[in-house]
Amino acid sequence: MPDPAKLELLTHKAGRPGFEVHEIESSQAYLLFRPRRVSESEWELTAQPRNPDGSQNYILRSLRRDRYLLLSPTEYFLWEHFDGRHSLTEIARAFHFQFGSFEYSLIREFMAKLYHAGLLEELEPSGLHRTFAARQSRHWARGLQTVMRSWRRVSIKLTDADRYCSILYRGGGFLLFHRLAFAASVALAVLAVIAIIALLPDVRAITLGLADRPLLSLTVMAAALVGASMLHVLVHALACKSYGRKVREMGFFFLQGILPTFYADVTDIFMSTRRARVIVNMAGPMVEVVFGSVAFLGAYGSSPGIAQSLLFGAGLLLWESALLNLYPFNFLEMDGYNMLVDLLAMPALRQQSWALLPNLPRRLRDRKRLQKSEWIQLGYLALCFLSVLAYLIAHLDAIASFVPDWRPQSV
Repeated sequence: MPDPAKLELLTHKAGRPGFEVHEIESSQAYLLFRPRRVSESEWELTAQPRNPDGSQNYILRSLRRDRYLLLSPTEYFLWEHFDGRHSLTEIARAFHFQFGSFEYSLIREFMAKLYHAGLLEELEPSGLHRTFAARQSRHWARGLQTVMRSWRRVSIKLTDADRYCSILYRGGGFLLFHRLAFAASVALAVLAVIAIIALLPDVRAITLGLADRPLLSLTVMAAALVGASMLHVLVHALACKSYGRKVREMGFFFLQGILPTFYADVTDIFMSTRRARVIVNMAGPMVEVVFGSVAFLGAYGSSPGIAQSLLFGAGLLLWESALLNLYPFNFLEMDGYNMLVDLLAMPALRQQSWALLPNLPRRLRDRKRLQKSEWIQLGYLALCFLSVLAYLIAHLDAIASFVPDWRPQSV
Protein backbone atom coordinates (compact mmCIF):
# COMPACT_ATOMS: atom_id res chain seq x y z
CA MET A 1 0.00 0.00 0.00
CA PRO A 2 1.57 3.37 -0.95
CA ASP A 3 2.45 5.86 1.74
CA PRO A 4 0.09 8.84 2.13
CA ALA A 5 1.07 12.03 0.33
CA LYS A 6 3.10 14.48 2.40
CA LEU A 7 4.00 18.16 2.36
CA GLU A 8 7.65 19.01 2.96
CA LEU A 9 8.27 22.34 4.72
CA LEU A 10 11.69 24.02 5.02
CA THR A 11 11.97 25.87 8.34
CA HIS A 12 14.72 28.06 9.73
CA LYS A 13 15.16 28.92 13.41
CA ALA A 14 16.93 32.09 14.46
CA GLY A 15 20.44 31.48 15.75
CA ARG A 16 20.78 28.13 14.04
CA PRO A 17 22.50 27.55 10.68
CA GLY A 18 20.73 25.87 7.78
CA PHE A 19 17.17 24.62 7.39
CA GLU A 20 15.16 21.77 8.85
CA VAL A 21 12.70 19.64 6.88
CA HIS A 22 9.29 18.92 8.43
CA GLU A 23 6.85 16.51 6.82
CA ILE A 24 3.09 16.92 7.19
CA GLU A 25 0.60 14.45 5.78
CA SER A 26 -1.63 16.07 3.16
CA SER A 27 -4.78 14.98 5.02
CA GLN A 28 -3.59 16.86 8.10
CA ALA A 29 -2.93 19.98 6.03
CA TYR A 30 -6.40 19.68 4.52
CA LEU A 31 -8.10 19.42 7.91
CA LEU A 32 -6.24 22.49 9.20
CA PHE A 33 -7.24 24.56 6.15
CA ARG A 34 -9.27 27.67 7.09
CA PRO A 35 -11.56 28.65 4.20
CA ARG A 36 -12.36 32.35 4.00
CA ARG A 37 -15.20 33.89 2.02
CA VAL A 38 -14.56 37.07 0.07
CA SER A 39 -15.37 40.46 1.56
CA GLU A 40 -19.01 41.44 2.07
CA SER A 41 -18.78 44.00 -0.75
CA GLU A 42 -18.44 41.13 -3.26
CA TRP A 43 -21.56 39.11 -2.44
CA GLU A 44 -25.24 39.50 -1.64
CA LEU A 45 -27.38 37.12 0.43
CA THR A 46 -31.19 36.95 0.45
CA ALA A 47 -33.25 34.72 2.74
CA GLN A 48 -36.12 32.82 1.15
CA PRO A 49 -39.54 32.02 2.71
CA ARG A 50 -39.60 29.06 5.07
CA ASN A 51 -40.77 25.74 3.62
CA PRO A 52 -43.51 23.56 5.18
CA ASP A 53 -40.99 21.86 7.51
CA GLY A 54 -39.77 25.20 8.84
CA SER A 55 -36.31 25.16 7.22
CA GLN A 56 -35.07 28.12 5.20
CA ASN A 57 -33.02 28.41 2.01
CA TYR A 58 -30.92 31.34 0.83
CA ILE A 59 -29.89 32.84 -2.50
CA LEU A 60 -26.21 33.82 -2.59
CA ARG A 61 -25.11 36.12 -5.39
CA SER A 62 -21.48 36.62 -6.41
CA LEU A 63 -21.09 40.25 -7.42
CA ARG A 64 -17.61 39.50 -8.75
CA ARG A 65 -18.78 36.97 -11.36
CA ASP A 66 -22.53 37.69 -11.35
CA ARG A 67 -23.47 34.13 -10.41
CA TYR A 68 -26.14 32.78 -8.11
CA LEU A 69 -26.17 29.84 -5.71
CA LEU A 70 -29.09 28.30 -3.87
CA LEU A 71 -27.93 27.50 -0.33
CA SER A 72 -29.64 24.82 1.72
CA PRO A 73 -29.70 25.23 5.53
CA THR A 74 -26.59 23.04 5.82
CA GLU A 75 -24.73 25.01 3.14
CA TYR A 76 -25.73 28.28 4.79
CA PHE A 77 -24.26 26.94 8.07
CA LEU A 78 -20.98 26.19 6.28
CA TRP A 79 -21.00 29.61 4.57
CA GLU A 80 -21.35 31.34 7.94
CA HIS A 81 -18.32 29.43 9.26
CA PHE A 82 -16.12 30.17 6.22
CA ASP A 83 -14.75 33.28 7.94
CA GLY A 84 -11.05 32.35 7.91
CA ARG A 85 -11.01 31.72 11.66
CA HIS A 86 -12.36 28.15 11.69
CA SER A 87 -10.43 25.15 10.35
CA LEU A 88 -12.23 22.35 8.52
CA THR A 89 -11.87 20.19 11.64
CA GLU A 90 -13.58 22.83 13.77
CA ILE A 91 -16.29 23.36 11.16
CA ALA A 92 -16.93 19.62 10.94
CA ARG A 93 -17.23 19.39 14.73
CA ALA A 94 -19.68 22.32 14.86
CA PHE A 95 -21.64 20.86 11.95
CA HIS A 96 -21.91 17.51 13.70
CA PHE A 97 -23.23 19.13 16.87
CA GLN A 98 -25.76 21.14 14.84
CA PHE A 99 -27.04 18.47 12.42
CA GLY A 100 -25.98 15.16 13.96
CA SER A 101 -23.66 13.96 11.16
CA PHE A 102 -21.02 15.17 8.73
CA GLU A 103 -19.23 13.97 5.61
CA TYR A 104 -16.19 15.75 4.21
CA SER A 105 -17.50 15.16 0.69
CA LEU A 106 -20.23 17.67 1.50
CA ILE A 107 -17.77 20.40 2.36
CA ARG A 108 -15.57 19.60 -0.66
CA GLU A 109 -18.52 19.91 -3.04
CA PHE A 110 -19.68 23.14 -1.44
CA MET A 111 -16.19 24.65 -1.57
CA ALA A 112 -15.97 23.74 -5.26
CA LYS A 113 -19.24 25.61 -5.91
CA LEU A 114 -17.93 28.66 -4.05
CA TYR A 115 -14.60 28.60 -5.89
CA HIS A 116 -16.42 28.40 -9.22
CA ALA A 117 -18.54 31.42 -8.29
CA GLY A 118 -15.53 33.40 -7.03
CA LEU A 119 -16.77 33.50 -3.44
CA LEU A 120 -13.69 32.09 -1.65
CA GLU A 121 -10.41 33.93 -1.41
CA GLU A 122 -8.20 30.87 -1.88
CA LEU A 123 -7.54 29.58 -5.41
CA GLU A 124 -8.41 26.02 -6.26
CA PRO A 125 -5.24 23.91 -6.59
CA SER A 126 -4.50 23.05 -10.17
CA GLY A 127 -3.97 19.44 -9.14
CA LEU A 128 -7.67 19.09 -8.41
CA HIS A 129 -8.69 19.71 -12.00
CA ARG A 130 -9.91 16.62 -13.76
CA THR A 131 -8.01 15.15 -16.67
CA PHE A 132 -9.56 12.97 -19.28
CA ALA A 133 -7.72 10.54 -21.51
CA ALA A 134 -8.44 11.01 -25.17
CA ARG A 135 -10.53 8.20 -26.49
CA GLN A 136 -9.62 6.69 -29.84
CA SER A 137 -12.41 6.13 -32.31
CA ARG A 138 -13.05 5.95 -35.99
CA HIS A 139 -12.57 9.04 -38.14
CA TRP A 140 -16.24 9.27 -39.11
CA ALA A 141 -17.34 8.97 -35.47
CA ARG A 142 -14.94 11.73 -34.40
CA GLY A 143 -16.18 13.88 -37.26
CA LEU A 144 -19.81 13.31 -36.30
CA GLN A 145 -19.07 14.14 -32.66
CA THR A 146 -17.34 17.36 -33.73
CA VAL A 147 -20.32 18.36 -35.87
CA MET A 148 -22.78 17.62 -33.06
CA ARG A 149 -20.72 19.57 -30.53
CA SER A 150 -20.50 22.51 -32.92
CA TRP A 151 -24.25 22.38 -33.58
CA ARG A 152 -25.04 22.39 -29.86
CA ARG A 153 -22.84 25.45 -29.44
CA VAL A 154 -24.84 27.39 -32.04
CA SER A 155 -26.34 30.24 -30.06
CA ILE A 156 -27.00 33.95 -30.14
CA LYS A 157 -26.33 35.93 -26.98
CA LEU A 158 -27.24 39.52 -26.18
CA THR A 159 -24.96 40.26 -23.25
CA ASP A 160 -26.02 43.92 -22.92
CA ALA A 161 -29.69 42.91 -22.80
CA ASP A 162 -30.23 44.88 -19.61
CA ARG A 163 -29.59 48.18 -21.40
CA TYR A 164 -32.01 47.40 -24.23
CA CYS A 165 -34.67 46.12 -21.84
CA SER A 166 -34.32 49.28 -19.76
CA ILE A 167 -34.91 51.39 -22.88
CA LEU A 168 -37.97 49.32 -23.85
CA TYR A 169 -39.36 49.44 -20.33
CA ARG A 170 -39.03 53.22 -20.03
CA GLY A 171 -40.35 53.66 -23.60
CA GLY A 172 -43.74 52.12 -22.76
CA GLY A 173 -43.05 48.58 -21.57
CA PHE A 174 -44.07 49.60 -18.06
CA LEU A 175 -47.70 49.82 -19.27
CA LEU A 176 -47.78 46.02 -19.62
CA PHE A 177 -47.58 45.67 -15.84
CA HIS A 178 -50.34 48.06 -14.90
CA ARG A 179 -53.39 46.51 -13.24
CA LEU A 180 -55.56 47.68 -16.13
CA ALA A 181 -53.41 45.69 -18.57
CA PHE A 182 -53.95 42.51 -16.54
CA ALA A 183 -57.71 43.19 -16.31
CA ALA A 184 -57.85 43.72 -20.08
CA SER A 185 -56.05 40.40 -20.64
CA VAL A 186 -58.55 38.55 -18.46
CA ALA A 187 -61.50 40.24 -20.23
CA LEU A 188 -60.02 39.29 -23.60
CA ALA A 189 -59.68 35.65 -22.49
CA VAL A 190 -63.32 35.59 -21.33
CA LEU A 191 -64.47 36.90 -24.72
CA ALA A 192 -62.31 34.26 -26.40
CA VAL A 193 -64.03 31.51 -24.38
CA ILE A 194 -67.40 32.82 -25.55
CA ALA A 195 -66.13 32.78 -29.15
CA ILE A 196 -64.90 29.19 -28.78
CA ILE A 197 -68.28 28.06 -27.47
CA ALA A 198 -69.97 29.71 -30.47
CA LEU A 199 -67.55 27.96 -32.86
CA LEU A 200 -67.87 24.48 -31.32
CA PRO A 201 -70.47 23.25 -33.84
CA ASP A 202 -68.03 24.06 -36.67
CA VAL A 203 -64.87 22.62 -35.06
CA ARG A 204 -64.79 19.55 -37.29
CA ALA A 205 -65.00 21.61 -40.48
CA ILE A 206 -62.36 24.02 -39.15
CA THR A 207 -59.99 21.14 -38.38
CA LEU A 208 -60.50 19.55 -41.78
CA GLY A 209 -59.65 22.92 -43.32
CA LEU A 210 -56.23 22.70 -41.67
CA ALA A 211 -55.77 19.12 -42.90
CA ASP A 212 -56.51 20.20 -46.49
CA ARG A 213 -53.56 22.65 -46.45
CA PRO A 214 -50.94 20.87 -44.31
CA LEU A 215 -47.85 22.80 -45.50
CA LEU A 216 -49.47 26.21 -45.05
CA SER A 217 -50.94 25.18 -41.70
CA LEU A 218 -47.59 23.92 -40.41
CA THR A 219 -45.82 27.11 -41.54
CA VAL A 220 -48.36 29.41 -39.89
CA MET A 221 -48.43 27.38 -36.65
CA ALA A 222 -44.63 27.36 -36.45
CA ALA A 223 -44.43 31.11 -37.13
CA ALA A 224 -47.07 31.82 -34.46
CA LEU A 225 -45.26 29.69 -31.91
CA VAL A 226 -41.83 31.19 -32.64
CA GLY A 227 -43.17 34.75 -32.54
CA ALA A 228 -44.98 34.11 -29.27
CA SER A 229 -41.85 32.48 -27.79
CA MET A 230 -39.75 35.57 -28.58
CA LEU A 231 -42.32 37.88 -26.99
CA HIS A 232 -42.68 35.45 -24.09
CA VAL A 233 -39.05 35.81 -23.00
CA LEU A 234 -39.06 39.56 -23.71
CA VAL A 235 -42.01 40.09 -21.36
CA HIS A 236 -40.21 37.98 -18.72
CA ALA A 237 -37.29 40.39 -19.03
CA LEU A 238 -39.47 43.51 -18.88
CA ALA A 239 -41.22 42.13 -15.80
CA CYS A 240 -37.81 41.71 -14.19
CA LYS A 241 -37.02 45.36 -14.98
CA SER A 242 -40.32 46.42 -13.40
CA TYR A 243 -38.83 45.37 -10.06
CA GLY A 244 -35.54 47.12 -10.67
CA ARG A 245 -33.51 43.95 -11.15
CA LYS A 246 -30.96 43.18 -13.85
CA VAL A 247 -31.55 41.16 -17.04
CA ARG A 248 -28.23 39.34 -17.28
CA GLU A 249 -28.57 37.97 -20.79
CA MET A 250 -31.00 37.13 -23.59
CA GLY A 251 -30.54 34.87 -26.56
CA PHE A 252 -31.29 31.75 -28.57
CA PHE A 253 -29.90 28.20 -28.61
CA PHE A 254 -30.84 24.65 -29.57
CA LEU A 255 -32.03 22.77 -26.49
CA GLN A 256 -30.42 19.30 -26.50
CA GLY A 257 -29.16 20.24 -29.97
CA ILE A 258 -32.69 19.88 -31.39
CA LEU A 259 -35.35 22.25 -30.02
CA PRO A 260 -34.98 25.95 -30.95
CA THR A 261 -35.26 27.87 -27.67
CA PHE A 262 -35.32 31.55 -26.76
CA TYR A 263 -34.35 32.54 -23.24
CA ALA A 264 -33.95 35.49 -20.89
CA ASP A 265 -31.68 35.17 -17.87
CA VAL A 266 -33.64 36.90 -15.09
CA THR A 267 -31.85 35.12 -12.24
CA ASP A 268 -31.40 38.46 -10.49
CA ILE A 269 -35.11 38.44 -9.57
CA PHE A 270 -34.20 35.84 -6.91
CA MET A 271 -32.74 38.73 -4.95
CA SER A 272 -36.22 40.28 -4.79
CA THR A 273 -39.44 39.16 -3.08
CA ARG A 274 -41.48 36.02 -3.64
CA ARG A 275 -44.33 38.11 -5.07
CA ALA A 276 -41.95 39.60 -7.64
CA ARG A 277 -40.75 36.14 -8.73
CA VAL A 278 -44.32 34.86 -9.14
CA ILE A 279 -45.29 37.86 -11.29
CA VAL A 280 -42.18 37.53 -13.46
CA ASN A 281 -42.97 33.86 -14.07
CA MET A 282 -46.61 34.60 -14.84
CA ALA A 283 -45.83 37.45 -17.25
CA GLY A 284 -44.42 35.24 -20.02
CA PRO A 285 -47.37 32.85 -20.49
CA MET A 286 -49.77 35.80 -20.54
CA VAL A 287 -48.33 36.58 -23.99
CA GLU A 288 -49.68 33.27 -25.32
CA VAL A 289 -52.99 33.86 -23.53
CA VAL A 290 -53.45 37.32 -25.09
CA PHE A 291 -52.43 36.41 -28.63
CA GLY A 292 -54.36 33.16 -28.50
CA SER A 293 -57.45 35.10 -27.42
CA VAL A 294 -56.99 37.52 -30.32
CA ALA A 295 -56.70 34.57 -32.73
CA PHE A 296 -59.91 32.96 -31.41
CA LEU A 297 -61.79 36.26 -31.72
CA GLY A 298 -60.41 36.63 -35.26
CA ALA A 299 -61.65 33.15 -36.12
CA TYR A 300 -65.09 34.01 -34.74
CA GLY A 301 -65.26 37.13 -36.90
CA SER A 302 -64.05 35.37 -40.08
CA SER A 303 -66.06 33.59 -42.72
CA PRO A 304 -65.66 29.80 -43.02
CA GLY A 305 -62.49 28.99 -44.92
CA ILE A 306 -58.74 28.58 -44.56
CA ALA A 307 -58.30 31.92 -42.76
CA GLN A 308 -60.73 30.91 -40.04
CA SER A 309 -59.07 27.50 -39.72
CA LEU A 310 -55.59 29.04 -39.39
CA LEU A 311 -56.74 31.57 -36.79
CA PHE A 312 -58.53 28.91 -34.76
CA GLY A 313 -55.55 26.55 -34.98
CA ALA A 314 -53.12 29.29 -33.92
CA GLY A 315 -55.33 30.21 -30.99
CA LEU A 316 -55.55 26.58 -29.88
CA LEU A 317 -51.78 26.13 -30.17
CA LEU A 318 -51.01 29.31 -28.19
CA TRP A 319 -53.48 28.52 -25.44
CA GLU A 320 -52.12 25.00 -25.12
CA SER A 321 -48.60 26.44 -24.90
CA ALA A 322 -49.77 28.82 -22.14
CA LEU A 323 -51.42 25.93 -20.28
CA LEU A 324 -48.27 23.79 -20.45
CA ASN A 325 -46.24 26.74 -19.16
CA LEU A 326 -48.61 27.60 -16.32
CA TYR A 327 -49.61 24.09 -15.23
CA PRO A 328 -47.03 22.91 -12.65
CA PHE A 329 -47.79 19.18 -12.65
CA ASN A 330 -46.19 17.97 -15.89
CA PHE A 331 -42.68 16.92 -14.75
CA LEU A 332 -41.23 20.03 -16.48
CA GLU A 333 -39.58 22.96 -14.70
CA MET A 334 -41.52 25.66 -16.51
CA ASP A 335 -43.15 28.89 -15.33
CA GLY A 336 -46.00 27.21 -13.44
CA TYR A 337 -43.57 24.90 -11.66
CA ASN A 338 -41.40 27.87 -10.68
CA MET A 339 -44.44 29.63 -9.21
CA LEU A 340 -45.42 26.49 -7.30
CA VAL A 341 -42.00 25.97 -5.72
CA ASP A 342 -41.88 29.65 -4.77
CA LEU A 343 -45.29 29.46 -3.09
CA LEU A 344 -44.27 26.26 -1.27
CA ALA A 345 -40.74 27.53 -0.53
CA MET A 346 -39.39 24.20 -1.83
CA PRO A 347 -36.95 25.14 -4.65
CA ALA A 348 -35.84 21.55 -5.32
CA LEU A 349 -39.33 19.97 -5.25
CA ARG A 350 -38.94 17.94 -8.45
CA GLN A 351 -35.49 16.57 -7.60
CA GLN A 352 -36.44 15.78 -4.00
CA SER A 353 -39.62 14.05 -5.15
CA TRP A 354 -37.72 11.69 -7.47
CA ALA A 355 -35.12 11.07 -4.76
CA LEU A 356 -37.84 10.11 -2.26
CA LEU A 357 -39.52 7.57 -4.55
CA PRO A 358 -36.85 4.77 -4.39
CA ASN A 359 -36.71 5.00 -0.58
CA LEU A 360 -40.48 5.03 -0.08
CA PRO A 361 -41.01 1.21 0.20
CA ARG A 362 -38.30 0.94 2.85
CA ARG A 363 -39.72 3.94 4.74
CA LEU A 364 -43.18 2.38 4.75
CA ARG A 365 -41.82 -1.04 5.71
CA ASP A 366 -39.94 0.48 8.65
CA ARG A 367 -43.06 2.48 9.56
CA LYS A 368 -41.16 5.73 9.55
CA ARG A 369 -43.47 8.68 9.59
CA LEU A 370 -43.32 10.92 6.53
CA GLN A 371 -42.71 14.62 7.08
CA LYS A 372 -45.05 17.28 5.74
CA SER A 373 -42.65 18.18 2.92
CA GLU A 374 -42.43 14.50 1.89
CA TRP A 375 -46.23 14.26 1.63
CA ILE A 376 -46.11 17.31 -0.62
CA GLN A 377 -43.44 15.62 -2.77
CA LEU A 378 -45.57 12.49 -3.14
CA GLY A 379 -48.60 14.62 -3.99
CA TYR A 380 -46.57 16.41 -6.65
CA LEU A 381 -45.53 13.13 -8.28
CA ALA A 382 -49.06 11.71 -8.15
CA LEU A 383 -50.57 14.82 -9.76
CA CYS A 384 -47.86 14.78 -12.45
CA PHE A 385 -48.57 11.14 -13.35
CA LEU A 386 -52.33 11.71 -13.45
CA SER A 387 -52.00 14.93 -15.45
CA VAL A 388 -49.74 13.42 -18.11
CA LEU A 389 -52.03 10.41 -18.40
CA ALA A 390 -55.12 12.63 -18.79
CA TYR A 391 -53.29 14.77 -21.38
CA LEU A 392 -52.38 11.72 -23.48
CA ILE A 393 -55.90 10.27 -23.28
CA ALA A 394 -57.47 13.60 -24.27
CA HIS A 395 -55.21 13.94 -27.31
CA LEU A 396 -55.71 10.34 -28.40
CA ASP A 397 -59.46 10.87 -28.26
CA ALA A 398 -59.07 14.03 -30.30
CA ILE A 399 -57.13 12.15 -32.98
CA ALA A 400 -59.74 9.40 -33.07
CA SER A 401 -62.61 11.88 -33.43
CA PHE A 402 -60.98 13.89 -36.22
CA VAL A 403 -59.62 10.87 -38.11
CA PRO A 404 -62.41 8.27 -38.26
CA ASP A 405 -60.24 5.60 -39.91
CA TRP A 406 -57.67 5.80 -37.10
CA ARG A 407 -59.43 3.15 -35.04
CA PRO A 408 -58.94 -0.45 -36.27
CA GLN A 409 -61.95 -1.70 -38.18
CA SER A 410 -63.79 -4.67 -36.74
CA VAL A 411 -64.07 -7.73 -38.94
